[in-house]
Amino acid sequence: MIPTCFSDYCYKIPLLNEVAEWSLLRKWTLSEVYRIKLTTGESRIIKWGGREMAGEAGIYRDLVLPLQIKAPQIFEYVQFKDSGVMIMEDAGKENLEENPQPAYFLEAARELARLRTKAASNLEKTLPKKIINTYSVSAKKFLDLLDDLLKSKKLAENKALFNVKAVFPRHLEKLYQTVPATIVHHDYHAKNLLIQDNGVMPIDWSISYLSPHLGDLYCLIGEAQAWSQVSKEDMASAYLEIAAFDMDHLDWELRIGGLCWLIKTLHWLVYGGTEIIPESETWIPDLLQEVENLYHEMA
Repeated sequence: MIPTCFSDYCYKIPLLNEVAEWSLLRKWTLSEVYRIKLTTGESRIIKWGGREMAGEAGIYRDLVLPLQIKAPQIFEYVQFKDSGVMIMEDAGKENLEENPQPAYFLEAARELARLRTKAASNLEKTLPKKIINTYSVSAKKFLDLLDDLLKSKKLAENKALFNVKAVFPRHLEKLYQTVPATIVHHDYHAKNLLIQDNGVMPIDWSISYLSPHLGDLYCLIGEAQAWSQVSKEDMASAYLEIAAFDMDHLDWELRIGGLCWLIKTLHWLVYGGTEIIPESETWIPDLLQEVENLYHEMA
C-alpha cells in the first residue's frame, strides 16, 4: 500500500505503481523516507519532503552534482507547490549510526576533507554567479542570526550568546577573508553517512549551503568521541591527511565553524524547528552549553 504522502504523485511517477514493498526508514512532520523494492527486484530510496524540506533535489542539481561530490544518483524528482518527491539510488544498507566503528569515523573525516577541497576548487569554475549568490550564507547573515536569537522569546539576552557576540564578529571576518567558500552539509552526522566498500558516502543534502566554515567536522568529532571513543586529535589528523594546513589553524577553524553551526541550528529550532521535531526542544540546553564552551576557548 502506497503511503499517504506519495499518493498524489502516482500519476506523475508511474514507478510508484510498481513498488512491491515499502520499508520505512524515517518519518518526521516534513520528511518521510522509505526503501522500496520494485517488482523487478531492484531497490530504491524514495523521499518525500514538505515545505522547506522539498528543495533537496534542487540542491543536488545546483550544488552537489556540479561540484562533483560523492553522492547517490537521482533517478526521478517531482515537486509540487509545497512538497516534493525524489527517487534515488539505494547506495548502502548501513550508516555510521548503526555501525559506529572508529575506522568509519576516521574515513568520514577524510571524505569531508575531500569533498570540501573539491567543492572549493570547482565552485567558481562550475557554478553560475546566480547559483552562488542563491546558496551562499555570508558572515553578515550569521551575525544577523545571532542578533535574532538574542531577540527571541526563548533566548532573549542569553548570557552565552551575548558573550559570543563580543568576540565572534572579528573571528568570522577573518574566516571569510582567509578561507575559501565551499559546500557545507550542515547535517554531517553519522545517520547521514553511508558505509560502502570503498569508503563513506554522505547523503541528505537538504539543508546544505555555501560558506567557508567547518561546522561539519565539529559535529562529526563530537559524535566520534561519544559513540566510538575516537579522540579529537585522531579525527583532526585524519582530516589533515587530505586538507593542507596545520593543526593550530584547524583548531581555530573548528571553534568558529562550531559556532556557525550552533547559531544556525539554534535559529532554526527557535523559529519553528521545535514544532517540526517536537523532541528537539530538549536539544537547546546542550547546544547552548556548547556555545558557552566554545566562547571560553576563543576568549
